[in-house]
Amino acid sequence: MNAQSLFDKIDNLVSKIDKASNTVDNAANKADKASKTGGKLGSLFGKKNKNKKNDEKVSEGNNNTSEGNNKTIIKISNIDFTNLKKLNGIVAESKGVTDTDMKFNTASSSITVFHSGNTEDLLSNIQSRAQNIYTDKNISGIDEGMIEIKIK
Repeated sequence: MNAQSLFDKIDNLVSKIDKASNTVDNAANKADKASKTGGKLGSLFGKKNKNKKNDEKVSEGNNNTSEGNNKTIIKISNIDFTNLKKLNGIVAESKGVTDTDMKFNTASSSITVFHSGNTEDLLSNIQSRAQNIYTDKNISGIDEGMIEIKIK
């Protein structure tokens, strides 16, 4: 076997690998397009797209998601990162909570909560387990969709 014959075989093999790779890429693209089309068709018949995040489902100024869940923002001032993580864990494990999103800043942090029920119920579910982080006297405001806590 000569060197040129070996190079030709290697070239043929590389070409076959490229072709197979392109075929896989094309199949993946077609599957993605079909998924998007299926999602659009499903929405016409009232099916919800489960791939969207909760925060994409909530419109500004409206606390109701498309699945009937509510959004409440818990604003916490003067909390350290360790206690914020603990509080986020308590909130995430609370009854009716489907998702949380935590943002930290030493002056003003927040936890966005997606949950069933109303904001008062959410606060009640959190309070009993978060007494080592805050107490009733730290709550500076409550309204549907908003809880404000000031840590001293």
